[in-house]
Amino acid sequence: MILSSKETTIAYRCCECGKMVFSVVGIFSLSGDLFKLRCECGGSELTVTYTRDRKISVSVPCVICGNTHSFTISADTFFGRDVFVYSCPYSGIEICLLGKNESVVKAAEEAERNFHRLLEENGIGGIPEFTEARKTDDEAQSVKVADPEMQSIVHFMLCELEDEHNITCRCKDGGHYEFKFVGNELDTVLIYCTECGASVSIPLSDAIAANAFLHIDRLELT
Repeated sequence: MILSSKETTIAYRCCECGKMVFSVVGIFSLSGDLFKLRCECGGSELTVTYTRDRKISVSVPCVICGNTHSFTISADTFFGRDVFVYSCPYSGIEICLLGKNESVVKAAEEAERNFHRLLEENGIGGIPEFTEARKTDDEAQSVKVADPEMQSIVHFMLCELEDEHNITCRCKDGGHYEFKFVGNELDTVLIYCTECGASVSIPLSDAIAANAFLHIDRLELT
């Protein structure tokens, strides 16, 4: 009997050289619980790991803010989605794509156009100039960012609720949902629909609030 292995194409933009990096990840590639995808320039690396409950966690370097973002999704989502897009939570710019090869390549081409359009709108000559400017800015000031662990928790919960159709908004057939941390201390998560604009704000200022968020079984965006 021949076994057909599940596989997905994954892509991210290197935060050092700005190049899109692609690889195919098979279910057997994760048999050791860890897969690494490194840009050929050696300046960045994406990792994919199995969690204890057999979810899949992805850590991706961000070309926009310079941080490493992590998100966790189910194996069904990782291997079954036509295309799954993860964006920098601070800028909304796509930094990681995974899914069927043809769909990922198409989405990556669109992300490439959007990224270069962003550079042009801000008067930046190209990716080398952008990455150098980002490094200079990082050195010049301490940038306040949300807790990476909390980012991962929120993204995981959002994916779970969306997969189970437990998020409602003003869209008749369901919308597309994103989140970002807001407030002076970045201790409140704003979950919103990119299509109808409906949203909900949830404080996550302490352990009790974070634990309560983990037990949410439905979100209504207004």
